[in-house]
Amino acid sequence: MNTVSFRHRDIEPFFVDSSAACMSQDGHIVATSSGEDVSIVDVEKQAILAKVDGDGEQISSLIITPDGRYVGIFSQSQQFRVWDVASGSVKSTIRSSAPIFMSRADPTSTLFAFGGSDGVVTVWDVEGGYVTHSFKGHGTTICSLAFFGDNGTADWRLASGDIMGTVKVWDLVKRKCVATIREHSSAVRGVSFDANGQLVTGGRDQVVVVYSDKYRPIKSFPVRHQVEAVGFVTVGGEECIYSAGSGSTLWVWDRNGTMVGHSTKMLETTEELMVTDVFARDQGVWLVMSDQTLVEVSLFPEQKDGVLEFPVVQRLAGNHGTVADICYVGSSRNLLALATNSPALRIMDPAAPLAVKLCETHTDLLNALAVSSDGLWIATAGKDGLAVLWQWTDDQESFVVHSTYHGHAGSVTAVALSQENPPKFLITGSDDLTIKKWVVPSEKNKLQNSSVKVAQFTRRAHEKDINSIAVSPNDEFFASASYDKTAKIWSTTTGDTVGVLKGHRRGLWNIEFCQYAPMVVTSSGDKTAKVWSLQDYTCIATLEGHTNGVQRAIFVRDNNQIVTCGADGLVKIWTTNGEILATLDNHENRIWALAAKDNGQELVTCDGDGYMTIWTDNSEETRMENEAESRKRVEQEQKLRNCIDQKDYSGAFLLALTLDHPMRLYSVVRSSMESGPDSQSSFLGSKSLENTISALTDDQILLVMKRAREWNVNFKTFDVSQRLVRVILAQFAPTRLTSIRGMVPLVDGLVAYNERHYSRIESLIEQSYMLDYAVAGMGK
Repeated sequence: MNTVSFRHRDIEPFFVDSSAACMSQDGHIVATSSGEDVSIVDVEKQAILAKVDGDGEQISSLIITPDGRYVGIFSQSQQFRVWDVASGSVKSTIRSSAPIFMSRADPTSTLFAFGGSDGVVTVWDVEGGYVTHSFKGHGTTICSLAFFGDNGTADWRLASGDIMGTVKVWDLVKRKCVATIREHSSAVRGVSFDANGQLVTGGRDQVVVVYSDKYRPIKSFPVRHQVEAVGFVTVGGEECIYSAGSGSTLWVWDRNGTMVGHSTKMLETTEELMVTDVFARDQGVWLVMSDQTLVEVSLFPEQKDGVLEFPVVQRLAGNHGTVADICYVGSSRNLLALATNSPALRIMDPAAPLAVKLCETHTDLLNALAVSSDGLWIATAGKDGLAVLWQWTDDQESFVVHSTYHGHAGSVTAVALSQENPPKFLITGSDDLTIKKWVVPSEKNKLQNSSVKVAQFTRRAHEKDINSIAVSPNDEFFASASYDKTAKIWSTTTGDTVGVLKGHRRGLWNIEFCQYAPMVVTSSGDKTAKVWSLQDYTCIATLEGHTNGVQRAIFVRDNNQIVTCGADGLVKIWTTNGEILATLDNHENRIWALAAKDNGQELVTCDGDGYMTIWTDNSEETRMENEAESRKRVEQEQKLRNCIDQKDYSGAFLLALTLDHPMRLYSVVRSSMESGPDSQSSFLGSKSLENTISALTDDQILLVMKRAREWNVNFKTFDVSQRLVRVILAQFAPTRLTSIRGMVPLVDGLVAYNERHYSRIESLIEQSYMLDYAVAGMGK
């Protein structure tokens, strides 16, 4: 049997469950919350630099110094930690008087300001590790903060806003409140100073207020969205005000409240998105979205319909949520298309795993994907009752809508494409229990027929939800799998049923055609996958091995092998006759999606937590390594025999230890004790062997003691064990031996049997006295 092996690379979420995020001034380092943990991310390298373990409670706020050196971590347990990014360690830890929900750093990277639910605003010296200021006066939760000026200057201020609409300005030099402002009727989520110290505030009352030097309002204007952040940016040489919040859009205004422009608006969908925070940087503006994505917006606008539009430069996906389906796409199949619990089709490059491109048309989440054989066409099935065909464009280096398909009365749950390039038709299945065949408009008719509303045929297919559809390699047939425990084979031309596959005890999740043989494979919630013949529609193999439902099953390796994944978090490789070749384990949750490329040389799996694993076949490398290891072992075996023949007990001892041959090791020590050249002055009969033992590493000492414990349990071999332990105790200090992990239990095992040996020896001595007495008596 040919064994197979895979090495894996993980793409894990770095931003989960909350909106706590912060960014260094240069935009290179980002700290984000991942439940109770914190991820430190390098944006340029698209890599997670470090994971900071939490304390069991959710992260409530994060802040990073502008230079990216220190991260302030606040959890709902009221613990505050300062993390040193360079050393990867905690610099200081304190316990705050109340949970902290807002924090900011000063421009010099020396101070943190944070405010909690008790209304207290605290300023913390990062390097010194102590409180420099503590201000009381709000009486309710602080929800915004902003510094102005530098430490050591006369004009050094801090502004704070609370959930009741009050803003206070604190003089950090005089340590007192210099202004109390009540211009908002709800939470003030945004406060900011411009370069000259002019204050602007924004609240959830959808109003932005600009103030004079004396903190009197000089301009108040509605922005028609719930404000979560305000600040200043420079556009075309002019300093403008930005606001962001509900609607997931960045708005830019002049100081008179006239709109200058806005960022590219996202398609309105059932997903309610909003901007939770904004980081204005020299090269652009970063938006923190409520779906845990980070969006970079350029400050160089484009003119569209008479309005300045600030384009999106890139998106970083903190997590993809539950990935329902995944496919390799692109001309080289070097990209991944994801159907997630989001309305947008997501395209990502595994080489830059944090960045993602969104393809928007659906208004509700995606259920399934299908990709053409050349990787340049994608069909998506949406919960909005819509199927969409996407085409790759080199100009945009992404997919654009080719045509849309309307007609199902419910959610489209499955989709499949014809195998021709470009595809001639697509098949859809819906929770209205019907399947439809759609003709793809040709290029010359695409403009007037880009929205297809009439299917070539419609058939009622199953009694329960249709979970999967596949098209045969020659486009002659298509197959459907349903939660009614059956799969059906259909004629693509007529839409007639030509075969029914029955045998699963629970609903089916997936069905796939074999490329070169008349077979299909189905996966089911009954913990099995089945291989079926398309000649007589009978089951020819049942793949049993998963401990929970099997979500996916696909053919790989020229259809000689099958890969399955399931709700048990395992990936299994099988032969087509049901023999298991390998089990791959790297997920802790149900694996929903599976895809393969290069004939199964690479696999990708995604689980319910958004963790993605890319598996690369290294069977050949493993085989060569095993062969090399085998040759090396044979050579060492021969060398061991030569050392024993030549009475080189030191070399034989090390080789037997390396090869982990317990009886060979015993024979070497026994032979040394019986025929060593200096047996009178050595416990083991060879001073050279004892010197060799004195140079052993900790792992080797532990292994020798393990063998000594095994020999010690047998009265025929315990003498070798006792002498070996005696040498080890003489050669090594007790402190070193006890510091070796696992040594103490071994010693305990030795002591227990040593007591038995001593008792037996004492009994023998007593019996020898009786024998001496009897012999003496007989002599008289």
